[in-house]
Order: sequence, then C-alpha cells, then structure tokens
Amino acid sequence: MRKKSAVKIVLNVLFILLMAGICICIALGVYSRVTGKSVLPYSVLWVLTDSMEDTIPARSYILVKRAEPGEIRVGDIITFRSRDAALGGSLNTHRVTEIVGDHEAFVTKGDRMGAAVDPQKVLPEDIQAVYVRNLPVLTFFGRVFTSPVGFVICLLLMLAGMAFWFCRYFLQLRKASKQAVFDRLVEEEVARLEENERKRKESHPQDGDDSHKSD
Repeated sequence: MRKKSAVKIVLNVLFILLMAGICICIALGVYSRVTGKSVLPYSVLWVLTDSMEDTIPARSYILVKRAEPGEIRVGDIITFRSRDAALGGSLNTHRVTEIVGDHEAFVTKGDRMGAAVDPQKVLPEDIQAVYVRNLPVLTFFGRVFTSPVGFVICLLLMLAGMAFWFCRYFLQLRKASKQAVFDRLVEEEVARLEENERKRKESHPQDGDDSHKSD
C-alpha cells in the first residue's frame, strides 16, 4: 500500500515538473521572440526559409549561443536583427562573408546557390547569436507539430494528458471522501454500541454480580 502511494506521489511530481517545464519553455520562447534576446547563453531558433540550404534546411531548429561582435569571424553563421525593410526587423540567420573595419559592420549572405549579398550591413548591436549546429530530432517534431494536423494532434495529446491527470486526481479525492465517510460511520457505530453497552450495564447492575455468584 505504501509502495503504491509512493509511486503515485512520484508520478504526480513528475507530471507537475513536466507541465512547469513546458510553461517555462513557452515563456522563454515568447520572451526571445518579442525581445530578440535569450535569457540563457544558448537558445533554440526556428529557421523558416531555405536561404541557408544546404547548411540549414528550411523549417529547421538550430542551436545558437550568445556572442560578442568582436568574437565573430568570417565564415561564421550569425543570427541578427535585420535592417532590411522587406524583413520588417525580424531575425535573420546568414553567413558572414566580410568584416568591415574593426568589427564595425558585417557583410552577410545566405548559403543557397546563387544567393546575393544582403543589401544591408549588420551592425554590432544587431547581432543576437552565433550558429552552433542543427537539431534534427527537434526539427522532426517541430515539422510535425507545426503542420495543421500535427498541431491538432499535439493539442489533443496535451488535453488528453491533462484530462487523465485531473480524472485520476478527482477519482482519488472521491475515493478518499468515501473512505472518510465509511470510517466515520464505523466510528459512529462503534460509539453507539459502546453507549448501548454502558446503558445496559447501568440499567442492570446485578448482571455482573449474579454471574459471579453462579460460579
């Protein structure tokens, strides 16, 4: 019984930690998307276009880390806040092909065959991170879950998991409530029987004495 109770406690704690982790990841993702900055040294970014193929396929997750402008070298792939009006100030990930002066500006372009140099130079304050590597496993799940069908499946799985946990929780509460009611009834019955026995002895005090005499 204690073993089952311990297992339930462990499962509940793991579920709470999982949900808390998901909430934290969502919060960090929203913060990074809004501010363009990461709270942690490393972060995960979603590359939507094919401008960096074959190095970074379209619709891929990549791992990036924070970097100072002075650390950037020609050939590095950087993520920066684009000054190109066509991109509307969104994040872009391209390779550095030239460094102007003492890291005063950076010339970038995509790896895709035939890609042109980006029209706007990247300034030091625009640099957000430097590319580390692709994340193929996360990319696989990302592509599944970002599709309409995958999103629905993911949502249904999350709802099913939450519903399962809450059902177990309420069933346990109901079981505990029934047990409490049963225990209370047993206590009341025991108290009633004891009270009846006490009243019987008070109304027939000779019963005990007679039994001794007959012996």
